[in-house]
Amino acid sequence: MDETEELEEANLVRTTEDAVGWLIEMTGCSAQHAKIALSRTSGDISDALDVLPTVQSERLSTEQEVRRLIELADANSSSSTGHYEPSGHKKSSSMKDVIEIPDSDEEMDRDVTKIKNGVISGNNGAMERNFDVIRVDGNPENAVSRISKKLGVSEDRAKAALKMTGNDEKSAVDIISRQLRKRKRSDEPVITDSKTSEVGPAINPASKPWELVLLSWNIDGLCERGISERFSAVISEIKTINPHVVMLQEVVEEHVERIRSTLGKSYDVTLGDRSSSYFNVILVTRKVGSLKILDKNVKKFPTSIMGRHLVQVVCELFGRQFKFYTSHLESMKDHSAERIKQLDKVLDYMLKETRPGVSIFAGDMNVRDFEISRIKNIQNFEDVWECTGRDPTARYTWDTTANSNTGAPYKCKLRFDRIYLRKTTECKPTKLDLVGKTKLCSCDMFPSDHWGLLAKFAVK
Repeated sequence: MDETEELEEANLVRTTEDAVGWLIEMTGCSAQHAKIALSRTSGDISDALDVLPTVQSERLSTEQEVRRLIELADANSSSSTGHYEPSGHKKSSSMKDVIEIPDSDEEMDRDVTKIKNGVISGNNGAMERNFDVIRVDGNPENAVSRISKKLGVSEDRAKAALKMTGNDEKSAVDIISRQLRKRKRSDEPVITDSKTSEVGPAINPASKPWELVLLSWNIDGLCERGISERFSAVISEIKTINPHVVMLQEVVEEHVERIRSTLGKSYDVTLGDRSSSYFNVILVTRKVGSLKILDKNVKKFPTSIMGRHLVQVVCELFGRQFKFYTSHLESMKDHSAERIKQLDKVLDYMLKETRPGVSIFAGDMNVRDFEISRIKNIQNFEDVWECTGRDPTARYTWDTTANSNTGAPYKCKLRFDRIYLRKTTECKPTKLDLVGKTKLCSCDMFPSDHWGLLAKFAVK
């Protein structure tokens, strides 16, 4: 069946359920992606086929996607006709060598692509799977024990490898063995979370220093234009970067369920003051097995007329305490006095914190350079941009010369978004970059009117 015939057949689809099934049949997409594509095109299945590639960029979590593709291959192992063949896919002789627990989201993305190439045949569009299943006795539970004893790894790790290989014991052993060889070469252990069996961020408590990655971003939830597409791009950026800590400002209620559904498995979610129409959020990775959340606080600024507040999360990571803070300080030039008062309160609160550990404050501070000299305790803190070399390309987070989201007729460059580290010998900022600088074709906007701040710290 050629593409014209497929589209003619699509016109005969009468129900949403039939449309979802047809899209799955023709493209191998997930039911969730099919439903989203149909909802965005008012049920027009021809248009849904066109927008599906964009929708699939907002795909399910990587582990779910890999599992779905393997199941899809199983279900269609004997099929020979009737499947839509996307351009560029080539037949793979075996999937066994490409399915492994990846070391990063980037590697996972590559593996998903490889699996797709193995699942979708290049002949007549047939689905085909060539996956040699090799088991000793076919019992996954016994395989867990054997792998654990043979390789000296935890049973959770053995289960994770078996899960990703469809209980193929030999492939699971190969996967873990390759990871162990990588670990020996780089001296960087792969850390898994026993709850999710996912590979976490590369933190090595045995090496000194190890690297902490933090993302802070005002995501402009108050702007309704392109809000869904823009927030999808924010989520995609977070998944790609895979930071240990994410601090978001200008989050709105519309975002909450998507944060929980797309990031809640990977991150502990702390929401700010939801009595306001917009608020702050802190996400702390769940993927590091030794991380413990010790305390959470939300403190309102009593004299704010904009509902501004501070969010604090205290956690323990490899025996060291961290105190993370985020806020969206009072906006606009006319509210300078209130903004200075708020920043004073935050820094004073951080200094009065008696618990040991590293303290980091990041967010949209709306602060102007001349206001910093009026902050009482600023000498006790390091400005991450300044102490990482004052890179001019990472300076301005609000830049109407490069970011067209506001449609502002004036040209303005300001360093509204900042990160402050309470001075310590335990942690040193090493790098600062800007993120979110790619314009989205779907809405002709950037993910936000602010660039995000991506910071890295060497922790002793």
